[in-house]
Amino acid sequence: MADRVERRITGVLGALTVTSGVVDAVSFLALGHAFAALATGNLLLLAFGIAGTQGLPVGRPALALAGFLLGATAAHAVIARRLAVGRRWFTTGLLLEAAMVGAGGGYALATGGTAVPTGGHATVVSLLLTFAMGWRSRVVFQTRIPEMPTTLAQQTLIKLIATLAPPHAAPGGGGLTRVQRLTTVLGMFVGGLVGAAALPAGPGVVLLAEAACVAAVAVVYAREPQLRPPAPAV
Repeated sequence: MADRVERRITGVLGALTVTSGVVDAVSFLALGHAFAALATGNLLLLAFGIAGTQGLPVGRPALALAGFLLGATAAHAVIARRLAVGRRWFTTGLLLEAAMVGAGGGYALATGGTAVPTGGHATVVSLLLTFAMGWRSRVVFQTRIPEMPTTLAQQTLIKLIATLAPPHAAPGGGGLTRVQRLTTVLGMFVGGLVGAAALPAGPGVVLLAEAACVAAVAVVYAREPQLRPPAPAV
């Protein structure tokens, strides 16, 4: 039973990792040089901008970091409350994320059609996306599966190398763990590729499709009695 649940979780988090790559493609390529999910990238972009690097703004990465932190904080409060009363949190978290991304896509379409949002419209969409990805990061953190954070891949890539390249130096390199690590790395790449290739259809269209995918994952997974035994929120 535990193995079956773990495999199902792997599939769910793998699909979410792909959607993170899609969102970051829209955020970075269409909304300005800032990521929605890759918060560490924004931290560096902010540092480069403050240092006066030509062509790199300060406002966009700072706004992205603020939105991400607000989303994570909000999710933390909601998860803690739901855990305290024994309520399910994972499916609810995904559906709320899908609503936020969908709102961003709908706003982009309503204000500019399939054109790339600019000015204040781009700021609104960016805030919705960064809030959603901060929210997602906190929700996925609660799953306690460090191999599949869904919004970053650097440490997972290092662990994958350590478990695949002989001699195998990394602990916990069993079959399912290796699959999780590989899924995370490939999922991020595929998501970025799909997002960049789909951008000509318009950021709003891409974001609405991404929101629908997250909602579909949540609905399919909702039949699972529980993601895993509730752990205390941290």
